[in-house]
Amino acid sequence: MIKIFKYSLIFYFIIGLSSISAQDLDKYPIKNIKNPLINVPGMADPHMLVVNDTCYVFTGHDVGYGISDWVMPDWRIFMSTDLQNWKHVGTISPKDNIMGEGNTNCWAGDIVSRNGKYYWYYSNRKLGTGVMVANRPEGPYIDALGGYLVDSFDPTIFVDEDGTPYIVYGEKGYKIARLKESMIELDEKPKDIIINKTVHFPNTDKNSLHKHNGIYYLSCSGYFATSKNLYGPYETKGVVAKGYGLETNYAHGDFFIWKGDWYHTWCRYQNRSKDRIRDSYIAPTYYDDNGAMYDDTRHINKKYESSGVN
Repeated sequence: MIKIFKYSLIFYFIIGLSSISAQDLDKYPIKNIKNPLINVPGMADPHMLVVNDTCYVFTGHDVGYGISDWVMPDWRIFMSTDLQNWKHVGTISPKDNIMGEGNTNCWAGDIVSRNGKYYWYYSNRKLGTGVMVANRPEGPYIDALGGYLVDSFDPTIFVDEDGTPYIVYGEKGYKIARLKESMIELDEKPKDIIINKTVHFPNTDKNSLHKHNGIYYLSCSGYFATSKNLYGPYETKGVVAKGYGLETNYAHGDFFIWKGDWYHTWCRYQNRSKDRIRDSYIAPTYYDDNGAMYDDTRHINKKYESSGVN
């Protein structure tokens, strides 16, 4: 009996240090979110824009069924006021930027609101990151540069609390640079972001950057690192949750606030050994007193946890 009691104390001590308990999570409202987020296959690389409590999710569009490569002819915009029901309200076409009509290399992008306009930062596969601009979240979007802002891909646009915008990008190592007020020019020479990897952190693209309670969170797929300095160095902390593709290198996504609560949206392959078709997911995100971050995936239908290949 004494041995059992001792091991029980050790178990609960470890749990208390490493995670938020189920009882703690129950203190928070769990929204009845449907997953996959969009009930249309092939919606990948989600990034969220919130305008007056209305959510606009910008996604890539996988169409290459049975092909072991990414075939992505455009980007899609969906709108929701409850995180449950989504309406397709816009399409961004490569014919309206430097990529050209018929291009199927519409890789990941990010969206930001600034100066009464909406800026869409998009990837032309690995060639570079361009910028498009619109007067409304749903578009239409037109090319703002006629060239590339940076010669890399999968950009994240982060606006700090003082209103200063930054771009983060890169593969096998991230760079960060302040943007000018125009949002289409760099305001400084890009700097390397140092990540001190004491636990696993993917060495790939698919970054996201956000800030909570004075701490910067740099993530790649479901893994994250933290720093109190925007430029780093960052310390790796682990994964936000297990299952649903979060503990792979491929869960490109975004963290955002809606009606005062934090959420995480990401994508997962249906079956990566077969093709490159992905779906987008969403879950509430919580933070403990030590700054650790957790996704609450309890409400995701269990059939999605074991289906497909991550």
